[in-house]
Amino acid sequence: MSRTFFLTNVLTVAAVLSLSAVSRAQEQPGALVAKFESPDHFVQAVAFSPDGRLLAAGDRGVSIWRVADGAVVARPLALARKPPVMKVAFSPDGKLFAAATDGGDVLLWAVGSWRSHKTLLSNRGKASDLSFSPDGSKLAYSSDTAAILYDINSGKATVIADGDGRRNSFDGVSFSPDGKFVVVCGNGSIRVWDVEGRKMKDVWPTEAPSFFGRLSPDGRHVVSGGGSIFGRKSVEVRAFPAGEKVGELTDFRNGVFAADVSHSGRLFAVAGGTYGGGEGVVSLWELAGARELGFVSFGNYPIRGLAFSPDDSLLAAASDDGFALLYAVERLRGPLLKKQDSPLCGEVLVEGDAAFITSLSKVPNPMRSEFELPWKLEVSNPDAVRGAAGVPVVLRDWAIESSAATDRARVKTFSQLLPREQSSAAGSDYIVFGRTQNPGWDESFIVKIYRDGTFFATNNSGKCLASGRLAQLKTDFETVRKRLLSEGLLSIPKEPLTLGADHFGTAFIEISAGGAAELRSDADDVKVLLEGGPAKKREAFKRVFELEEQFVNALLRAGMRPPVQ
Repeated sequence: MSRTFFLTNVLTVAAVLSLSAVSRAQEQPGALVAKFESPDHFVQAVAFSPDGRLLAAGDRGVSIWRVADGAVVARPLALARKPPVMKVAFSPDGKLFAAATDGGDVLLWAVGSWRSHKTLLSNRGKASDLSFSPDGSKLAYSSDTAAILYDINSGKATVIADGDGRRNSFDGVSFSPDGKFVVVCGNGSIRVWDVEGRKMKDVWPTEAPSFFGRLSPDGRHVVSGGGSIFGRKSVEVRAFPAGEKVGELTDFRNGVFAADVSHSGRLFAVAGGTYGGGEGVVSLWELAGARELGFVSFGNYPIRGLAFSPDDSLLAAASDDGFALLYAVERLRGPLLKKQDSPLCGEVLVEGDAAFITSLSKVPNPMRSEFELPWKLEVSNPDAVRGAAGVPVVLRDWAIESSAATDRARVKTFSQLLPREQSSAAGSDYIVFGRTQNPGWDESFIVKIYRDGTFFATNNSGKCLASGRLAQLKTDFETVRKRLLSEGLLSIPKEPLTLGADHFGTAFIEISAGGAAELRSDADDVKVLLEGGPAKKREAFKRVFELEEQFVNALLRAGMRPPVQ
């Protein structure tokens, strides 16, 4: 009986991506044992030689290093080659080396004779995978236009599957251990080509996104799928040769672009990441039961390729930051712990047995019609903060605990900004002033005033901006509330609350008394704005916000008052 595993979404983090702006995290040492720098600052693929002594990388050429000391053995292609090399592979006997380019060329070298190569295929689409047969006599190649089986001895190329270069493309090809079958992934299916019979033996439909596909070296499972940074993500595991889906992983917080299966068939790794100040990530999994064993991150750009060493002791990763990375598989265990250098400010939210640190207020998010929390970070040790439910806190000594699915906060010390005896009223009586913009997310602000006159200000990512008491400004909560009412805040129409756009700037004010919240913003009907107005709702809100702007700026300039202990 097959064992089925399905991971469900346990936490949606709307803006934990922004937490990297809060502080520079310290990388957890240990698993990363070497990094080989590409002279072209661009690595798309990696492959080990069969004896594990060499590591090859596809960049805008080809780089080959000696694993033992990182010495450059050869650079068979000139740098800044256009198009770049997307896939690399050694033959099982270690005598041949192949590379496939973004322009659909497949090149072949005799290992050690790096000065000359043979072109096997030309202009066969954007390369997505490359694999030698077990006896080294054939190459399987996939691209956005076709999957091709190439006979090295005869020079004959056989198209075993056609695509159209757009939606119908192929993302993975690999041979069965006996060389009798080629597994082709992509184009909404997993196909099994009978090499001797020269026909398609099986076709298994799949709804997983198409980024990679790999038959395990032991021939028992096919791992396929992937996902874009903001799209659906899925990694499917199917039994081979039956084709039955025995598992699916869907809970990934980054783009998923690459995978590899260990030679033992016990482990698999997936990799990906985010762009623009993001990160490259690698997670290691047990294949039976899909238990995540370890997680690491590197640099600011995604990981594009993975390869286990022949003895499964090392995992190589191709980083868009320009490195071929080597991880010790046995050390790649547990979540990644990053000690944070800057405090995080927010409120404690308790839901059942779980506890979270959240932003002070909901805000307008890109492409949303309602206000939402910009971030909600689960606490991995919830008992540490449970007693501060509903009140603002400053995390002083804390770390980000990361896995493939989520970031969580591990809290060592924190400070409350409200006395414990007032915590029960904190969530019901408050006033919020805010301004959110995108781009410029981290330049936005939230100022929250509590019933006792305590105020707290952060940006949208949880960076602490100011805290103190209204007495510093010779006023109090009730005075501010009555002033807003007298200025006509609640006479302004509530809808629309947001512009529902990806680029926007929105100011808002919220008053809550006894749990009844009233929210108003300067968002107006998009059609009215595009037609030049009159934007009556926006103008009415702008009048109130301008009356309060001097007061809000005074709060933002107040600095950080020592918190309540």
